[in-house]
Order: sequence, then structure tokens, then C-alpha cells
Amino acid sequence: MAMPSGGTAIRQVGEFPLIEILGRVAGDHSGGRAPLRMGDDAAVWKPRPGRRVVATTDLMVEHVHFRLDWVDWETLGHKALAVNLSDIAAMGARPSVALVGLGLHGYEKDREVADLYRGMDRLGARHGLTIIGGDISSSPAAAMIAVTVLGEAPRSGQLMMRSAARPGDVIAVTGPLGLAAAGLRVLERQLLTLDGEPSMREAFNRPEPRVREGRLLRRLGVRAAMDLSDGLLGDLPKICSASGVSAVIDMLRIPIPNAIRWAFDDWFDMALRGGEDYELLFTAPAAVFARVMRTFDRAGMRSPIAIGEIVAAGPDGPSLSVRGASGRVRDIAPGAFSHFGG
Repeated sequence: MAMPSGGTAIRQVGEFPLIEILGRVAGDHSGGRAPLRMGDDAAVWKPRPGRRVVATTDLMVEHVHFRLDWVDWETLGHKALAVNLSDIAAMGARPSVALVGLGLHGYEKDREVADLYRGMDRLGARHGLTIIGGDISSSPAAAMIAVTVLGEAPRSGQLMMRSAARPGDVIAVTGPLGLAAAGLRVLERQLLTLDGEPSMREAFNRPEPRVREGRLLRRLGVRAAMDLSDGLLGDLPKICSASGVSAVIDMLRIPIPNAIRWAFDDWFDMALRGGEDYELLFTAPAAVFARVMRTFDRAGMRSPIAIGEIVAAGPDGPSLSVRGASGRVRDIAPGAFSHFGG
């Protein structure tokens, strides 16, 4: 939960002194490849020779993506960067630099905004990412955080893309599903005595981007992937549509924590449609998936979980099916949370 903190209101500090404060908070993790950082009209980043640039951006809006009475500022900074790093991870790239845009009410304290940057900087440092600039504006109606991340990948070889799934591929995820959606439910309903609620809230507030996993998957030959931000039944159809294939998922193999099954009657929809898991969803030929399992095991990393297979699309186009405990396969409606309905 957010706690009162000291510091001076942003209205009193002013925009340019605040930028100086944030420049001191955010360290340089670029190895000298970001010679200009906060304070100039534009930031500079020097990609290494033989590399491609991968870019992503994400916007978080108060009362839509976060509530300041649910989270402290440093944790909010962690999440604001993590959701972008997850997109970079889904391509199999290495994150390098970030630009941060803030819309603030004005009554926030300078210490709180510094804590926001501190959360981003600490996560960025773990992945060699440097915050090199951004913008700050007044936003009286709702606080907003817009983060853009640039990453690098080798110029040769393929990146992981949604359009590369093929019939016969194994469908897999890098971790459990549903904890973040459960965490949101816990916060909305204040279910603070629920068994497992700390891990649920942690999953919602501090997702861990699978950057190392994504880079390893790409090097091992995985070609189709995306991150699970909109739930399995919201994101897997995107791969099917982009690749022109269908998918069959095995209900018994989906990694849904028991704490969710025991606590919520709608646990299946929560885990598959709730979103914000930020695990990686990928498909790979059986031989490649076997190599992935061996390599992750040798590296001491949590092994991905196979949850189904890609099949050829039928005459009506890509579809999504689920195999139950009896072995019977039935169609299942795709869908996830939508910001604008529909």
C-alpha cells in the first residue's frame, strides 16, 4: 500500500529542478553508449555495430492501470518499466535505453517521483538499461507514465514474432498464469486475509519481465513468441491470426496455481483471460522445444510448460480449442479484458 512520504510538492520544486533530481537518481548502465542523457533537447544512444534496434512503448494511466493507494512509488516505477521490458523480451532482444514521460497532478512530492525513477533504475540496472531522457507535464485529471524502451538484437538471424507459428509446434509458457489477475481482485475487494494474497499482489504490482528467457529462447531457435499481457485467451489468438494457424490447449497442463483454484469460483477465466501475467507465450517445433527444456535445466532456470499444440487452420480460418480431462476437444471463445469494450 502507498504510504505518506516527505519531500516537496512538484508545484513548488518546478519542472527543471525536478529533471535534475531525476537525472541524479537514474544511473548510467549503458557502458558509455549513452553520451548525452537528461537535460539536452534529445538523448543520444550509440548501438553497437552489427545490431538491430527494437523499440516498444507503453502507457500507464491512473485509475486504469494503477491506483496510488494500492502501491508505493518505487514499486510503480518497477512495473512501468517491467511491462516494456516484457515486450522487448518477447522479441528475444536485449533492452538498452528508456525514455520516460510523466503526467503529474502537481501535488506529488519530489521524493515520490524520485522513488518512481528509483524503481525503474533498479530494474533497469539488472538488465543493463539506462534511462536517457523523457518529458514531464501537468496532468490534473490523472497521473500518467509513458515509457519507451529501445533494445538491441543481432543483425543476423530472426527475431521472435507472432507470425512464425507453424502446425506441429508445441505451445508453451514460461510460468504460471492468473496470479496477477488474482492480485487485482485482492486489491479491488481488499481480500487481505486470503491464503496466498501476498504472492498475488506481488504478481500484479511487481511483474518480472522474462528478458533472459526471451534471449535464450531466440538463440535456441524459437521463432514465434509474445508476452502475456492480455491473458492466454486474449494473446494466443493473436499468434494464430498472424500465423494463419489454429491452436489446441490442454486444460490439464495449464499452470494455474492451486491458491487461485481454491480461492475463486471463476479461477479458469481469471487465469486465462485476466491478463498481466507478463510470462512469455511461445511456440516451437518439438525438437527445438526439447532443446529449450534441456538448456533451461542446465542453466538452473525454471523450465517452460508445454500447454498444447499448433494445428492447421480449418476452412473457417484460425480457431482456438481446449482439450478437457476426457480428451474431448471443444472450441473456446477467445477474448480478454479490453480498454474500450468489444
